[in-house]
Amino acid sequence: MRAQSEARRFGARVSVLVLGLVAAGAVLTPASPASAAVPGLVRIAATSASDSADFHSATATCPVGKVLTGTGYELNGVTGEGIVDDLRPNGGPATAPTAVTVGAYETEAFAGNWSVTAYAICANPVAGLVRVTATGASNSLDYHSVTATCPVGKVLTGTGYELNGVTGEGVVDDFRPNGGPAAAPTSVLVGAYESDATALNWSVTAYAICATA
Repeated sequence: MRAQSEARRFGARVSVLVLGLVAAGAVLTPASPASAAVPGLVRIAATSASDSADFHSATATCPVGKVLTGTGYELNGVTGEGIVDDLRPNGGPATAPTAVTVGAYETEAFAGNWSVTAYAICANPVAGLVRVTATGASNSLDYHSVTATCPVGKVLTGTGYELNGVTGEGVVDDFRPNGGPAAAPTSVLVGAYESDATALNWSVTAYAICATA
């Protein structure tokens, strides 16, 4: 188990459910219910084993024929001793995502059993759906941030992030899509601080799930 500093500047919340942006209302803005704009919309959940291991991971996968439009996670059984390190959709610049993997570490020694749940918001195929990735500089600075931006003509439907090079010593402070009540989002900014002082080089990756406007 990693040695932990006595004073901690950050702590994770128990049972934090952070759902990514849903395609409804972002891809289309109809007068009818959102489910009509995004046919076949469902939520899939997957939970890791519950034990006292330092790291837990779970992958929620969309049913065959559906694509991933949004993401989320939940920590179960910890009350500030765990932090989500990865909220990673699959896919790529030319491939629609279909699953999301959530990984979490203990931020301090914890003997209890705990687990992580990954949530995938899935729908029937959405036009032009892709995953865009952006990774910031790798260094030992206390704060890192990066913005993933959708290609021109696409809008943001879902989000994700990944901390690289730290295993419980970093915590996401900003997970912020742009846009507003009258403007479709097109990018997401991820910012993270060290929760424990570390001399390691580390970085942040932002994921944007984008679809044709």
